[in-house]
Amino acid sequence: MSSSVSVMSPQSGIRARRVAAVHVVEVAATCLFLVAVGHTIGGRFEGFTPAPGWYWAMGAGGVVAAVAGGAAMSMSGRHARAEEAALHPRILDVLYRRSLTGPPATDEGERVITLATDNAERVSEYRQVFLPDIIAALATPVLVCLGILVALDWLTGLALLLACPLIPTLISGFVRLFRKRSSDSRRERARLTARYLDALSNLVLIRILGAGQRVEDDLRRRGETNRGAIMKLLAGNQIVIVVVDGLFSLLFIVMAAGLAMMRWQGGDISATSAMTIVLLSVLLLEPLHQVAAFFYIGMGGIASQKALKRWFDAAPSVPTTLDAAPSLPTLEPPSPAPVPGDGTIQLRNVSVGYGETEVLHGVSLAIARGGRTAIIGRSGAGKSTLLSVLSGTLPPQSGEVHVDGLDASTAAPGTIRSVSASVNQRTWLFAGTVADNLAVANPGATREQMWDALRGAGVADDVEAMPKGLDSDVGEQGRLVSGGQAQRISLARAFLSGRNILLLDEPTSHVDMDSERRIIDAISQIGEDTTVVVVTHRHRLLELAHDVQRVGGGTLSPVDCADSVEGDRAKTEDWA
Repeated sequence: MSSSVSVMSPQSGIRARRVAAVHVVEVAATCLFLVAVGHTIGGRFEGFTPAPGWYWAMGAGGVVAAVAGGAAMSMSGRHARAEEAALHPRILDVLYRRSLTGPPATDEGERVITLATDNAERVSEYRQVFLPDIIAALATPVLVCLGILVALDWLTGLALLLACPLIPTLISGFVRLFRKRSSDSRRERARLTARYLDALSNLVLIRILGAGQRVEDDLRRRGETNRGAIMKLLAGNQIVIVVVDGLFSLLFIVMAAGLAMMRWQGGDISATSAMTIVLLSVLLLEPLHQVAAFFYIGMGGIASQKALKRWFDAAPSVPTTLDAAPSLPTLEPPSPAPVPGDGTIQLRNVSVGYGETEVLHGVSLAIARGGRTAIIGRSGAGKSTLLSVLSGTLPPQSGEVHVDGLDASTAAPGTIRSVSASVNQRTWLFAGTVADNLAVANPGATREQMWDALRGAGVADDVEAMPKGLDSDVGEQGRLVSGGQAQRISLARAFLSGRNILLLDEPTSHVDMDSERRIIDAISQIGEDTTVVVVTHRHRLLELAHDVQRVGGGTLSPVDCADSVEGDRAKTEDWA
């Protein structure tokens, strides 16, 4: 487990302080406006005409306060969106790291959805909108009281200043009192979200199984539970608002007005000063105005921040570089030094596993540019793990890995991943058009290049028959195309990437015979300069291979597959 990490980016604090500073400017300008109003009204009450400068000060204070308020609102909104966007890749990075250490937890999908949507938004609003507001709001009474103490009346200013600590004490008490209600509401909302999205993504299956009524009843029950949690939170919120506005607002206003009146009647201050004190006392209530916002933003933000921190702190430590020392001695002659971009693959004494469980041990493999290598073995033997090493998504625990001439021990993981294209046994198509999915591999590709890739994958005719061709929608997770079409579109995406190495993980395992034939034909047409590694259980794919390697017992060994290609099924039963 990694050490404790910060939830927000390093720029978060700087941004929040800038917004708080703008809020303080807004408060100062508002004070100037109220002081000018007080002198104007007080002067007329005392029978003299206020100096023209007070009218200018009133106008300037009002304009600056309005501009500063609008600027603070705009800045905090932009900063919140920037922080939210920065959280998404970090959340996914932890998810990818966890996937390398074992199978996902049963509630991991539900948890990630909530973290990346509701939690990310709430914590960003809390840190970039609420906190700058509350910092400025808590500073406002202190600044106002000091101004009254120095410039208007020391006794009134001192009395109000001593009463100010009641505000943060009050807010802190309500934080502890209603924290559980906020957590309950957040938890029920996350459960309802996960269930609802799961139902949407499985509508067809639910209808086939006749489970619509049961799912509807479950969603209704969870929705009612979520509603109850929200209403409990809102009920507490309203109680607090009534108490705070009724009691503390009255307390501060009455205290300020009473002291000002008493001091004026005693001849200690002028009517102008008394009027100014009463007007400025309104600003003393600014922290109390944040109590309502605390329930909507503050408590949800605090709970979301804790949830994100637990997620980040639980990220497994995955090595990003290789151990230079090989785990086993080797008697093989040294290979020529790879040249970047040469399309070769070299593994020497590579060991890899998940956590303490070692899957592959002392594996060595050499594939020349343009080579066709098939990987076979029983399910769970480590075939997909081997492809993960070659694609750069899983760093080995020891040994040497060179892919396309790059040394994985010194090159960045992203660089290793960028030199190969992968097609998995369960392909993934994003919600969007065929063109959108192809552009993922090559954003600058022209439409003609896309058609060339589709023709190479044997799916161009299918796309041409679609209502809008390249602009046809494939649906969420490719649900509007068949499994064979989705697999071939994924293969076309790999072709369009223009990379020297293709890694195919059982590309024909979940398609019909016609789609299998088309995929095999497409693979057979791949250019001689492209290196292909294919994990398969299908005999027909073995015919395309230059050599076959078997994964078993944590090792990799060459296999003579000539007999199996001719139909010796018994010999290959051990491979599947």
